[in-house]
Amino acid sequence: MRLILLSIFALLLGTGCRTVVYYTQAAAGQCEIVFGQKPIEEILNDPKAKPALKEKLRLVLELREFAQTELGMDPGDNYLRYRTLDRQFVLWVVYATPEFDVNLKSWWYPIVGQFTTRGYFRESAARDHADWLRGQGLDVFVGGAPAYSTLGWFDDPVLSTFINFSETDLADLIFHELAHHHYFLPGDAAYNESFATAVADLAVARWLEKKHGAEKRNVYLARRQREKHVTQKLFALRENLKSLFAKKMPPKIMRSEKEKLIEEFKTELKQLAETDPNYKPFLGWTKRLINNALLGAMAVYGQRVDGFAGLFAESGESFPKFFAAVKELGKLPKEQRDARLEALAK
Repeated sequence: MRLILLSIFALLLGTGCRTVVYYTQAAAGQCEIVFGQKPIEEILNDPKAKPALKEKLRLVLELREFAQTELGMDPGDNYLRYRTLDRQFVLWVVYATPEFDVNLKSWWYPIVGQFTTRGYFRESAARDHADWLRGQGLDVFVGGAPAYSTLGWFDDPVLSTFINFSETDLADLIFHELAHHHYFLPGDAAYNESFATAVADLAVARWLEKKHGAEKRNVYLARRQREKHVTQKLFALRENLKSLFAKKMPPKIMRSEKEKLIEEFKTELKQLAETDPNYKPFLGWTKRLINNALLGAMAVYGQRVDGFAGLFAESGESFPKFFAAVKELGKLPKEQRDARLEALAK
């Protein structure tokens, strides 16, 4: 505890009041996660532990083993301990953009550099910061996160916020977070998140095929294809908004045109669900607030996924070769690696 607090204090020197408050809550939140963990093996050997919890914890250990033996990732001591929290999410993440700009606002952090999110361990603090950003005229999105990676600073535990996920979703989360531990490029959130998303997609498909056979893998791939189809429509909406904002029209007209484009997307999604009932689960998008910040968040996690999938294919569908290629690509300037991924996506 003392080491953590001293480290945070060193980072606070010379920063503003709002930054001090932010890092203080971050230190307290991380301490809450670190302390109170239980070794998974201890829980598995506890006759009083709930059978359902034991089953999910065994699954986590299987996923760790699969990541190491089949994917070539070293899970280290991550996900060997369990922490119960009294909330739905471990933290809440704030994204923001200017009202007429699709590019996310970024903040500077030690070690990781520029990052396009602000994370809070209490929802009320995230909402307060979101309100403050809105007061500056920004579009804001606040999303709950069931997990996050400390990138090797701590051994990440299994949390109650995601332990009850389905097998597929739990595998997706574990592989995604382990991908961050395996490789992280400071200062490029879209590269890191799209890489981790691509790893999870590819790894879950291989996991399902090995454990359950081709049929369950194909069901998963079909679901992911529908998700990607909707995501591509969201990216198209983001590009349409980008073109609109470039016209530099009066704010009142710009707002009206912005809402029209968003409503057109929602109408298109409703029509898609009417044509194919498999898309009905996505109708939630037609009832939620869609703004630049939400679209920016979606882009961070998905805009380069197809490029990484192309790189995986180019690597002979070998995870070790793929990881080596990702590392080499990360050495290039951002413009060059983005162009390379864009070409691989086609």
